[in-house]
Amino acid sequence: MGKDANENKQKKGLTLSWHNLSVWVEKKDEDKSNWFKVRYYDCKILRKVSGIAKPGELMSIMGPSGAGKTTLLATISQRLIGGVKGKILVNGKKIDKELMLKISGFVAQHDLATEILTVYEHLQFMARLKLHRHLTNEERTLRILSMISEMGLVDIKYSRLSNISGGEKKRVSMAVQLLTDPSILFCDEPTTGLDSFSAFSIVEQLRRIAATGKAIICTIHQPASGMFEMFDHIYFLVAGGRVSLDCNVTEAAEYLRNVGIVCPPSYNFAEFLVSKLAIGDDAESQIRVNKLCRYYRESKDYENLLKNLEIEQSYGREIMITETPVKFTDSICKPSSDFGKYLAMKRPKHSTQLSWLLWRASLELIRKPQQHILRFALYLLMALVISTPYTEINVDQEGIQNIQGFLYLVIVETTFTFTYSVVHTFPAELAVMMREVGNGIYSPGPYYISKLIMLLPRAVIEPAFFSIITFCIPGLFGGLMGFFLFCIPVIMCSIAATSYGCLISSVFDNIEKGSMFSVPYEQVALLFCGIYLSLSDVPFHFAWVKYVSIFYYGIEALSILQWSFIFNIPCSSTPDRPCINSGNGVLEHFGYSKSNFTMDMLGLLSIYCCCHVVGFIFIWKKCKRNTSY
Repeated sequence: MGKDANENKQKKGLTLSWHNLSVWVEKKDEDKSNWFKVRYYDCKILRKVSGIAKPGELMSIMGPSGAGKTTLLATISQRLIGGVKGKILVNGKKIDKELMLKISGFVAQHDLATEILTVYEHLQFMARLKLHRHLTNEERTLRILSMISEMGLVDIKYSRLSNISGGEKKRVSMAVQLLTDPSILFCDEPTTGLDSFSAFSIVEQLRRIAATGKAIICTIHQPASGMFEMFDHIYFLVAGGRVSLDCNVTEAAEYLRNVGIVCPPSYNFAEFLVSKLAIGDDAESQIRVNKLCRYYRESKDYENLLKNLEIEQSYGREIMITETPVKFTDSICKPSSDFGKYLAMKRPKHSTQLSWLLWRASLELIRKPQQHILRFALYLLMALVISTPYTEINVDQEGIQNIQGFLYLVIVETTFTFTYSVVHTFPAELAVMMREVGNGIYSPGPYYISKLIMLLPRAVIEPAFFSIITFCIPGLFGGLMGFFLFCIPVIMCSIAATSYGCLISSVFDNIEKGSMFSVPYEQVALLFCGIYLSLSDVPFHFAWVKYVSIFYYGIEALSILQWSFIFNIPCSSTPDRPCINSGNGVLEHFGYSKSNFTMDMLGLLSIYCCCHVVGFIFIWKKCKRNTSY
């Protein structure tokens, strides 16, 4: 802080500053909440904190657990979704989140990625979606190879992400964020979980990156001995989201000595600092921390910070906008003189995003076939299990129930198989998707469409094989044409079931919550499918329920196809037993209509479309609501 404040204006690069920043989040009030109404209270995380990060500087945000380090990092990078009060400026100008995503990179503590890809493929995917859309393939490839070389990834570039070490994964994450050559880099706990050698290697790499003129801001919980001195600047938060220390690393020991806190020669200074500035159960620690916070507010460092912040704001007011390629507003300024390189960057078109998302999903499918093969094998096994008892069905009064029971099993097995195969896999992908959407890599629309497309081949091919077994073993009616017609409702049910699975996964955060909705719905849908309850006997005010049942549409369609080929059914030899003497009579008995086949297919198509529309809306809302760090 002792440096001349006017250096800001001479240094090339972007300077990030935050002014009187307060952050609060809503937390559930367990005492006042009940089954009918959930009550929340505001929990303040940061309290009027200010700071500045300059180009060419490696800043460390330190503090005990719960002090608000990650919250501050997420707030100043505009990735936090919550209540924020104060100013966040870049070169003295307020910018929007879209521009912040372009000028900065964010290396999360826990990186989420598709680990079946190799390092090179992962960087290739990210480069295609992060870099300017008008770059040539040669320019992108050159950028990828440059980052692989700079980050020391040459030896592992063809290794899958799942097979590399934690330190290597961290370097890959940094390479991804540096692809666009951002002026500001945020790193959340970059050394957590790494051995001392890997941790030192990462911090040394960050020092080299900062030397190129980038402002780098890291949260560090407790750096190892010797690592603390590798940072240029320390910004220390204490419990309650207050600043207690903001100075150059070389000045920190002298600063603490002035308030009576002296680190013994044999101690790790960073560990000593955290232990002394943590608030425990004793009153002494509370008094000590409060004293230090007051001292900071009265210090020359704080006075210099305020001067620097004022210079930043005045510098921002002086900047002239020389180009006006976009419309500007009074509240959000985009000065081309400072941000021209980033303003010129255009995101890839949605079609490009879709094609690369399909490319990644296809690689994942090809390289992880075991799960799909096993599920397909079990599906075909179930076809054998449910078909074998119905071998050579007789068309008589007893055979009516047998055939209907078999058709019921075909539809129910298909619907449940495809619904829950999606429910058990889709949620695992959502965390990666929301992180990547939040970082501006692609939009929710292309992702959802890619998911929809990737589900279709399996929903068509597998039911076709399933239909071969279930049609041939019991000897259903209609010959070759009857078989092809039989496939249509089974395939349509599987397609509708995948959309229903996507809906459950999109609305609910986990399978347990989803089951609370899906199980009752499925019970009601089964009740009104026509097997347990004759649809002709359903009261008028419940007649509509069948129209939201996949089972109803599927079973009615198969029933129409099977019984349309049967014109004569012999009556039972027992005179007192009722007799249904034709296929049309069977359809009427169960409340089905021979003319409803087309309507059934349209009904399944409607369920497919409605589930995906509602599912996408929930995905889109989750992306808007959830944080991306």
